[in-house]
Amino acid sequence: MPELPEVQTVLSGVIQKLGSKQLLGLECYYPGTVIDKHDLRDQAFPAKLRQGYRRGKYMILELASGFALIIHLRMTGKLVWDEDDGEPKAHERAAIPVEGGFRLRFIDIRTFGKITLLPTLQVQEALPKLGAEPLQLGFGAAYLSDRIGKSKRPIKTALLDQSVVAGLGNIYACEILYEAGIDPFKPCNELSGDDFDRIVAATKLILAQALMHNGTSISDFRRVDDKTGGFQNFLKVYQQESCPQGHEVQKVKQAGRSTYLCPICQK
Repeated sequence: MPELPEVQTVLSGVIQKLGSKQLLGLECYYPGTVIDKHDLRDQAFPAKLRQGYRRGKYMILELASGFALIIHLRMTGKLVWDEDDGEPKAHERAAIPVEGGFRLRFIDIRTFGKITLLPTLQVQEALPKLGAEPLQLGFGAAYLSDRIGKSKRPIKTALLDQSVVAGLGNIYACEILYEAGIDPFKPCNELSGDDFDRIVAATKLILAQALMHNGTSISDFRRVDDKTGGFQNFLKVYQQESCPQGHEVQKVKQAGRSTYLCPICQK
């Protein structure tokens, strides 16, 4: 599933491509991909983009018409900017026609992704409860300690809780904990103040590096120009055989997910 760096990379590309162009509509080719409970499309379009922003793994496109799109890529969704030739592509579940003969295609092999159309004023209540944005000032050691410091949950499980930290997923949780030198199975209530400092510092570092390389393409992730990201070339433990220190990386199951760690570097 695309995580914070991938979602932000796609969003930045969408904003750049749309510019001041009119969005002409919202087409749906697969039942359930577009959620438009009150049949708002005729009121919402055509309209220009007023602003776009990300919250966790959700993209929000606010339109000048007073409506907004919440886009959740989920497992295999991607947005691809293309010329409008009038025909849906393979696995295209929805599309936004754009003036000038362009099309923003929503490609989703596994069909879990969603595009929700609603009034802008209803966006916040439509989103799930989300925790702090890890690249913003509100995310610090004090915040993290306050939220999870008394929990017996393993630290990696806590970092994947979107109500604690918005936007992290399995890849970056593994990389962050390696960077911080912390065992993913360590209970939160056994973490020291220094541990929380290192986790926060590692989170900001790893996410910034991933954004610089346009995200991580392990399987399905593509940028809006349908090119891959590049951070997969800099992963230190995720799907690696050895860590940068030459120690063997272990792959173990944790809460139904694969956790990658170095038992020597991470304590």
